Amino acid sequence: MVNQKHIPCIAGSTGLVGSHLLKNLSNIYPRVISLTRKKVNYSKPNIQNIIVDFDDLKIESVFKDVDHLYIALGTTRKKAGSAYNFKKVDYHYCINLARIANDCGVKSISIISSVGSDPNSSFLYPMTKGLIEKDISKISLHHLSIVRPGIILGKRNESRIGEKIGKVIFSLIDKLLFGKLSKYKSISADNISKAMIYQVVNSSPGVNILEYKELINSSNSFDDLIKLD
Repeated sequence: MVNQKHIPCIAGSTGLVGSHLLKNLSNIYPRVISLTRKKVNYSKPNIQNIIVDFDDLKIESVFKDVDHLYIALGTTRKKAGSAYNFKKVDYHYCINLARIANDCGVKSISIISSVGSDPNSSFLYPMTKGLIEKDISKISLHHLSIVRPGIILGKRNESRIGEKIGKVIFSLIDKLLFGKLSKYKSISADNISKAMIYQVVNSSPGVNILEYKELINSSNSFDDLIKLD
């Protein structure tokens, strides 16, 4: 059952998965905190928008009320403009948020990574995702969900040509991916968000890795949980 006294916080709520997190969380909690770089005018009164500078985080006062943190921050190498800026968003912003939250008493965190993450990879994207997984796992949390989706389906605010091509390709080959290859299947942003929420609410101790199968099962369990509430 969902404890409505808890206060969830989202970093990255204007992104694809983050927007679904915000929608689903605001439907079940009386108060949800959304951390953004610019002011966002939300239509729901139970969403509290707090503007933060991710380069100079001073949000201890925010986290004193927060029980759960969802980190959905992410960019692309092209949008960031450089490998340095990409790593700043996908690694440094995320790890700094997690460490400050933990210092303030937040014990449950869910973060979006990616299938194929590998800190030893020679490629920027999987290497950065692997590094954030490695270092956030070292934080003493009661619960940590590391989410590793493949291609994420849903409507983005910005156009990503590579992902559009990937969606077309994976729509054709998803049915051929089974067994160990099933983790590469495409999945909707809404299913990812529901799985993240269910895992945090369920709060299994330790580090929990969620790939395609676990994401789908947890998303279905979320729907059952809401029906019970």
